[in-house]
Amino acid sequence: MNVAFTNMAVLANMEADYAQRNFIKHIKGVSSFSTTANDLSTDSLRFTSYFGGVEYEYYIDTDGSRTIKYSKGGDPAGILLKNVVKDTTIDAVNYISKFTYKDKDNNNLSVPVASSTKVYGVELTFYLLRGESFYKYTTYATIDKNQLDI
Repeated sequence: MNVAFTNMAVLANMEADYAQRNFIKHIKGVSSFSTTANDLSTDSLRFTSYFGGVEYEYYIDTDGSRTIKYSKGGDPAGILLKNVVKDTTIDAVNYISKFTYKDKDNNNLSVPVASSTKVYGVELTFYLLRGESFYKYTTYATIDKNQLDI
Protein backbone atom coordinates (compact mmCIF):
# COMPACT_ATOMS: atom_id res chain seq x y z
CA MET A 1 0.00 0.00 0.00
CA ASN A 2 1.17 3.50 -0.80
CA VAL A 3 2.70 5.27 2.23
CA ALA A 4 1.17 8.64 1.32
CA PHE A 5 -2.31 7.07 1.01
CA THR A 6 -1.89 5.36 4.38
CA ASN A 7 -0.81 8.62 6.02
CA MET A 8 -3.84 10.46 4.61
CA ALA A 9 -6.16 7.77 5.96
CA VAL A 10 -4.52 7.88 9.40
CA LEU A 11 -4.72 11.68 9.55
CA ALA A 12 -8.38 11.64 8.44
CA ASN A 13 -9.15 9.15 11.23
CA MET A 14 -7.36 11.29 13.80
CA GLU A 15 -9.25 14.44 12.75
CA ALA A 16 -12.58 12.60 12.73
CA ASP A 17 -11.89 11.09 16.16
CA TYR A 18 -11.24 14.55 17.60
CA ALA A 19 -14.49 15.92 16.12
CA GLN A 20 -16.54 12.92 17.24
CA ARG A 21 -15.18 13.01 20.81
CA ASN A 22 -16.00 16.71 21.17
CA PHE A 23 -19.47 16.26 19.70
CA ILE A 24 -20.26 13.37 22.07
CA LYS A 25 -18.82 15.23 25.07
CA HIS A 26 -21.10 18.20 24.45
CA ILE A 27 -24.23 16.31 23.45
CA LYS A 28 -24.10 13.96 26.47
CA GLY A 29 -24.95 16.93 28.65
CA VAL A 30 -28.03 17.97 26.67
CA SER A 31 -31.09 18.82 28.73
CA SER A 32 -33.21 19.92 25.77
CA PHE A 33 -33.05 20.49 22.04
CA SER A 34 -34.12 23.82 20.61
CA THR A 35 -37.78 24.22 19.69
CA THR A 36 -37.15 27.22 17.43
CA ALA A 37 -37.94 26.65 13.76
CA ASN A 38 -34.90 25.62 11.67
CA ASP A 39 -32.59 25.21 14.70
CA LEU A 40 -32.78 21.44 14.16
CA SER A 41 -32.08 20.93 10.47
CA THR A 42 -29.75 18.80 8.40
CA ASP A 43 -27.19 21.62 8.65
CA SER A 44 -27.69 22.90 12.18
CA LEU A 45 -28.19 21.67 15.71
CA ARG A 46 -28.91 23.77 18.78
CA PHE A 47 -29.31 22.42 22.30
CA THR A 48 -29.05 23.43 25.94
CA SER A 49 -26.76 21.60 28.34
CA TYR A 50 -27.84 20.71 31.84
CA PHE A 51 -24.35 21.78 32.94
CA GLY A 52 -25.13 25.41 33.76
CA GLY A 53 -27.79 25.80 31.08
CA VAL A 54 -25.21 26.65 28.41
CA GLU A 55 -26.48 26.68 24.82
CA TYR A 56 -24.45 24.94 22.10
CA GLU A 57 -24.83 25.37 18.37
CA TYR A 58 -23.30 23.15 15.70
CA TYR A 59 -23.55 23.82 12.00
CA ILE A 60 -22.17 22.34 8.81
CA ASP A 61 -20.82 24.56 6.03
CA THR A 62 -23.31 27.40 6.31
CA ASP A 63 -20.85 29.85 4.75
CA GLY A 64 -19.30 27.73 1.97
CA SER A 65 -16.13 27.11 4.00
CA ARG A 66 -16.47 23.28 4.00
CA THR A 67 -16.24 23.17 7.79
CA ILE A 68 -18.14 21.99 10.84
CA LYS A 69 -18.29 24.76 13.42
CA TYR A 70 -19.66 25.04 16.92
CA SER A 71 -20.18 27.71 19.51
CA LYS A 72 -20.85 27.55 23.22
CA GLY A 73 -22.85 30.07 25.19
CA GLY A 74 -22.95 32.67 22.43
CA ASP A 75 -19.15 32.73 21.95
CA PRO A 76 -17.88 33.19 18.41
CA ALA A 77 -17.97 29.95 16.43
CA GLY A 78 -14.83 27.87 16.30
CA ILE A 79 -13.85 25.37 13.63
CA LEU A 80 -14.29 21.77 14.71
CA LEU A 81 -13.34 20.17 11.41
CA LYS A 82 -12.09 21.35 8.00
CA ASN A 83 -12.46 19.96 4.46
CA VAL A 84 -15.88 18.47 5.08
CA VAL A 85 -17.81 17.36 2.01
CA LYS A 86 -21.21 19.04 2.38
CA ASP A 87 -23.24 17.71 -0.54
CA THR A 88 -21.53 16.06 -3.49
CA THR A 89 -22.64 13.44 -6.00
CA ILE A 90 -20.07 11.40 -7.92
CA ASP A 91 -21.09 8.52 -10.19
CA ALA A 92 -24.61 8.47 -8.69
CA VAL A 93 -23.25 8.20 -5.12
CA ASN A 94 -24.33 10.98 -2.73
CA TYR A 95 -21.89 12.24 -0.11
CA ILE A 96 -23.97 14.38 2.27
CA SER A 97 -22.76 15.55 5.68
CA LYS A 98 -25.76 16.10 7.94
CA PHE A 99 -27.54 15.85 11.27
CA THR A 100 -30.28 13.21 11.57
CA TYR A 101 -32.73 13.41 14.47
CA LYS A 102 -34.21 10.36 16.22
CA ASP A 103 -37.40 9.69 18.15
CA LYS A 104 -37.67 7.50 21.26
CA ASP A 105 -37.74 4.35 19.09
CA ASN A 106 -34.63 5.45 17.16
CA ASN A 107 -36.64 6.25 14.02
CA ASN A 108 -35.58 9.19 11.85
CA LEU A 109 -37.60 12.37 12.31
CA SER A 110 -38.47 14.70 9.46
CA VAL A 111 -36.16 17.67 9.01
CA PRO A 112 -36.44 20.42 9.98
CA VAL A 113 -37.89 19.01 13.15
CA ALA A 114 -41.34 20.33 14.04
CA SER A 115 -41.39 22.28 17.34
CA SER A 116 -43.96 19.89 18.91
CA THR A 117 -41.81 16.86 18.24
CA LYS A 118 -39.57 15.52 20.98
CA VAL A 119 -36.03 14.61 19.91
CA TYR A 120 -34.34 11.79 21.82
CA GLY A 121 -31.09 11.49 19.90
CA VAL A 122 -29.04 12.92 17.08
CA GLU A 123 -26.71 11.37 14.55
CA LEU A 124 -23.89 13.31 12.93
CA THR A 125 -22.66 11.95 9.60
CA PHE A 126 -19.79 13.65 7.81
CA TYR A 127 -17.48 12.96 4.92
CA LEU A 128 -13.88 14.08 4.74
CA LEU A 129 -12.06 14.53 1.45
CA ARG A 130 -8.40 13.68 1.72
CA GLY A 131 -6.47 13.45 -1.51
CA GLU A 132 -8.85 11.73 -3.91
CA SER A 133 -10.61 9.66 -1.24
CA PHE A 134 -13.80 10.20 0.76
CA TYR A 135 -13.92 8.99 4.35
CA LYS A 136 -17.31 8.57 6.04
CA TYR A 137 -17.86 8.94 9.80
CA THR A 138 -21.07 8.63 11.80
CA THR A 139 -21.58 9.39 15.48
CA TYR A 140 -24.80 8.83 17.42
CA ALA A 141 -25.60 10.44 20.75
CA THR A 142 -28.71 10.37 22.91
CA ILE A 143 -30.05 12.55 25.70
CA ASP A 144 -30.94 9.56 27.86
CA LYS A 145 -29.00 10.21 31.09
CA ASN A 146 -29.39 6.54 32.05
CA GLN A 147 -27.50 5.33 28.98
CA LEU A 148 -24.49 3.12 29.72
CA ASP A 149 -21.11 3.95 28.25
CA ILE A 150 -19.85 0.78 26.63
